[in-house]
Amino acid sequence: MQKKRIYFLHSDVGKSLTGIEKSAMVRANLFINHLDIVPTFITAKKNRNIQENWERYAANKVVDSRIPMINLYDHLQKTAEGRNLPSYEVPKETRYGYAKVNTKNKDQIHYRVFNSNNQLVKYIVYHLNHHVHYINYFHDGKKIYREHFNRYGQLSHTEYLREDNSVYLTEYFDVYGKRVLIKHDKGPILVASEYSALETILNSEQELILYFLQKIIPDEAIIIVDRNRLYSSIFTDMKQLDAKVVTIIHSTYFSEREYRSKINVNYQKVLNSPYSFDHIITLTDRQKQDIEEQFGIKNLVTIPHPSPNLTVSQTISVQPKKLLSIGRLAPEKNIDHMLEILALIKKEIPEVILELYGNGKEEKTLKQLAKKLGVEENVMFKGYVDNLSDLYASSDMFLFTGQAEGFAMSVLESLSAGCPVCSYDVRYGVNEMIQDDKNGFLIEFGDKQTFADQVITYLKKTEAEKKQYRHLAKETVSDYTEAKIAAKWKQLIDHLSE
Repeated sequence: MQKKRIYFLHSDVGKSLTGIEKSAMVRANLFINHLDIVPTFITAKKNRNIQENWERYAANKVVDSRIPMINLYDHLQKTAEGRNLPSYEVPKETRYGYAKVNTKNKDQIHYRVFNSNNQLVKYIVYHLNHHVHYINYFHDGKKIYREHFNRYGQLSHTEYLREDNSVYLTEYFDVYGKRVLIKHDKGPILVASEYSALETILNSEQELILYFLQKIIPDEAIIIVDRNRLYSSIFTDMKQLDAKVVTIIHSTYFSEREYRSKINVNYQKVLNSPYSFDHIITLTDRQKQDIEEQFGIKNLVTIPHPSPNLTVSQTISVQPKKLLSIGRLAPEKNIDHMLEILALIKKEIPEVILELYGNGKEEKTLKQLAKKLGVEENVMFKGYVDNLSDLYASSDMFLFTGQAEGFAMSVLESLSAGCPVCSYDVRYGVNEMIQDDKNGFLIEFGDKQTFADQVITYLKKTEAEKKQYRHLAKETVSDYTEAKIAAKWKQLIDHLSE
């Protein structure tokens, strides 16, 4: 049987990975290594640095370098072909004055350009490689439009601005200077043909995405939707692709924790029109059961994330009393709880250290809270890193205080590295992986004192006792081996291929 072409649908690949993108990369690696299938990532957001980000993840072995990633805008604009083309050079006009601007950004060079009447006419930003990043144009002291340039220095798109600097029209160009798209801020979207003439008019971003998918996805392919909020309407409302479609519920299907009465906006279209998809995948049996009971949906399949094959440096050893947390610094992760718990632990173990890895909008607030609680010397905000194996292996315990999760990939990674986990007992995933007082601890949500007490108890255990916890942590993940999870994917793909 001919192998199916498989596509993963995403919105973006940023400088730091979200849990959804990271788990999809783990899945993609599994497809290559165990199923001999090379999937293709599809992204739909305009991001000048997306290919650079992808190349970094491949170089750091987060994603297999054989896996391609196709971006909607880069595809239409032929950005890859710009690698061998000359970059745009801003003409130096002798009648204009150029003033270099001192900025905090050391990766860029900024210039203001004035005409002979000393009026500002341009603001030019260069990268250190002398490629233009963007140019703002001014008339009578007002910014009127902005030109953006791609990673190779060719014109990418031009934004036309209102008086309040909001964008009302954007034109996109390929690397040869041909206009390929015209987007009005509230529609429509005009798509140009190869010869720059009008080819079609689209009403929305979703219609543009569908147009793009129809261009690149062959008939009878298998599509796996990871970003439901962006793509679901294409399959529930339009459904003009001859493909098998599987969608994944990565987080909880609800957004109200206690009664699960409010549906997560990301999955509303999926749950309202479940049979627009061939299958809906949940990451845990418990979530599958809850959705079946609440909605009566029958095309659900449980396939969890696989346990990663972590490569730990031989020189790494556990650092006693070092706690670890990895994830976005976002409200739903309840890092404020973690800092309050740390303050309680410090009363008993003053030398305790918590390393926080991840970025997010809460960082400034959390640093202020750490200072207020008197633990600023005990907590380290380490930012985002690609490779986590050594971090898990060197930590005494991993902490998880999220209020709800679809699976909690970081918990699985921690256990895989032999690092016990103390976690709130929330839906979903943690209580399927953590065996209380064996490979970690499960705490009632919000009970910070008990959480702190359990961590203190563990940190005071002997090395021999801790070794048993670490051993059981690694044993726990035997149900999540790549081979076992690959077998589940193979069964599903074989079924879709019939």
